[in-house]
Amino acid sequence: MENRLRNLGPNQFEFVAEIGDKVVGFVGLTQGQGRRSHTGDLFIGVDSEYHGKGIGKALLTKMLDLADHWLMLERVELGVLVTNPSAQALYEKFGFTGEGKKIGSIKAHGSFVVEVMMSRLRPNGLLIHSKLI
Repeated sequence: MENRLRNLGPNQFEFVAEIGDKVVGFVGLTQGQGRRSHTGDLFIGVDSEYHGKGIGKALLTKMLDLADHWLMLERVELGVLVTNPSAQALYEKFGFTGEGKKIGSIKAHGSFVVEVMMSRLRPNGLLIHSKLI
């Protein structure tokens, strides 16, 4: 983990949660480049021993504050396994909504698992203009 944190690129951000000397969770965000510079791809992980203790909520709060108020990202995206409804519920509390499913993109323990794609628009941020052509 320390080596990974030292090698972050200029558009990569990570926070870790520690209890004592033990890393119990992490969250990362990679800001898009060029025409996707208004977006960020988020990933998060919490040690199974610490699920349900508010670690994921604290990490998401910190990272979304960075995304919304410092990086001014309009959209944050993530993928979550369909077999993890508690994580999906947490993301929904933060304003993420499902956008679709990716079949066969994740293989865990020899079996394919469906990945649910979710995104969140910055509150009061993005104005979408639609025009019929």
